[in-house]
Amino acid sequence: MIKIEDKSLCCGCWACYSICPKHCIEMQMDSERFHYPVVDLRNCIDCGLCDRSCPINQPLLDDRPPKNYVVQHKDSIIRKDSTSGGFFTAISQYVIERGGIVFGAAFNEDMVLCHQYADTLEDCGKFRGSKYLQSLIGDAYLKAKIFLEEGKMVVFSGTPCQIAGLYAFLKYRRYERLLTIDLVCHGVPSPRLANDYFAYNSLKKNSRVVDYKSRDKYYDYCYSTATIFFQDRSKQYHKGKESDFMLALYFKDMISRPSCYACHFKTLNRISDFTIFDCWDAPALSKKFDKKGATNVFIHTLNGRNVFEELKQYFIWNEADLASIIERDGDMIKKSVSMNLRRQELFDDLNRGFTVEDLSNKYLKKTFLQSLLSKIKPLSYRIGVLQLYLKLKKMR
Repeated sequence: MIKIEDKSLCCGCWACYSICPKHCIEMQMDSERFHYPVVDLRNCIDCGLCDRSCPINQPLLDDRPPKNYVVQHKDSIIRKDSTSGGFFTAISQYVIERGGIVFGAAFNEDMVLCHQYADTLEDCGKFRGSKYLQSLIGDAYLKAKIFLEEGKMVVFSGTPCQIAGLYAFLKYRRYERLLTIDLVCHGVPSPRLANDYFAYNSLKKNSRVVDYKSRDKYYDYCYSTATIFFQDRSKQYHKGKESDFMLALYFKDMISRPSCYACHFKTLNRISDFTIFDCWDAPALSKKFDKKGATNVFIHTLNGRNVFEELKQYFIWNEADLASIIERDGDMIKKSVSMNLRRQELFDDLNRGFTVEDLSNKYLKKTFLQSLLSKIKPLSYRIGVLQLYLKLKKMR
């Protein structure tokens, strides 16, 4: 039976929980609010399915090169609401129009990120946009299998470990009507810190937090902005990684799940049909692209290739060179980040009662110049000064 003794060897994919025939595995939170499986020994029949379903126990996939493209959705409004080029919206539309089901991550009423499904294009809107957190799978694998057995088309999106978990739960059966999308992942931050972050900003704005995007295009595509949505729509929060609490700690590599620092799923070849991630400089690849967001798309399967041919109608697209993609946009395709040496210290402080403000003062101290830049950077971006600076800097 599965027993987690080293947290770096559990990615929290929920495959073991979902496959247990006696339903005797519970996903329990630790002090960082990451979930880990715990077996009820009284009901366990020691069938071994949980151990065999663990995707971390599977051999690493090879680095067989995928077919790769860069895409931009032709609809500029869809692209504006998307994190990058709008690929997910296009494939969602493709599946919905065929009577299918779309699975993705969205916040519930308690601001807990959960895997949910949608059967209308309008409802798929809740999945759009990056959310740098690990969603709770719950019974999403089970529901996806039921839909597939009913003959429905299903698209399931998630982190690489979640897609690996789905296939492990399905015992690696390749359903013809199943499409899977993973992404190039930096890691998944602590839900406990996210909860404190939402509560802190809710108190500051005197309004309940109702949604959150780790990255949007409020200022522009190239200036990643965390946006918090409040019940009182007159209240606004838009900050970049130099001044947003969660983004700053995330990119300091202090708050991700322990398994993320030695990710088992960072290979070129993946079990998914598609891998998607940002293409930051699409105009350098082709003049037909603009600078308002584009997506690198890696295609790993014949099913993925066939579907992509039908998706091309939605896109401006171009084939891309794999080596240049990795050099330009793909540092995280094969590389895990290194754990910040102060990670444990931060969580010890959190357990001692440190607030968001306390943690910011200790771990995110800014010089006067940094503080000034964090205030003027958004304004300078809006009036075009920052774009000019970045362009000149690149030419040096």
